[in-house]
Amino acid sequence: MQFFILGPVNPEAQAALVRHGHSVHSDLELSADTDAPASLEDSPSQLLELLSHKGWNLLTTDTAFIRLMYEQKAEFPRGVVVHLLDDPADLHDQAPAIDRLFKRYPRLTPKRLYTITPSRVKIRQLPGPP
Repeated sequence: MQFFILGPVNPEAQAALVRHGHSVHSDLELSADTDAPASLEDSPSQLLELLSHKGWNLLTTDTAFIRLMYEQKAEFPRGVVVHLLDDPADLHDQAPAIDRLFKRYPRLTPKRLYTITPSRVKIRQLPGPP
């Protein structure tokens, strides 16, 4: 799988994705495909449409973006969203969280939001038609 990184995700977490056989992409790679890459965080439907076009999934730490995505009912037909909820007491918990996700769910299901908390993984269906 290929993941677009949105928000402050540390390099250890990105290395964990690569270790599990996935690719990581940054917002610099989207700048050629849009004339306003900075505003994509404010427009979940525009960002998810662009990611769908590229065949990328989303890895984010931005809770406000997830909330806005559900409020706007933004569709992500074939994509997966992984939402990392950081433990403020542990600055290096993102990589173990990625490892925990892929240990429990080796294959991620499309149209799902995987929220990784310090203690568990929650799965929720993404907005849009079934």
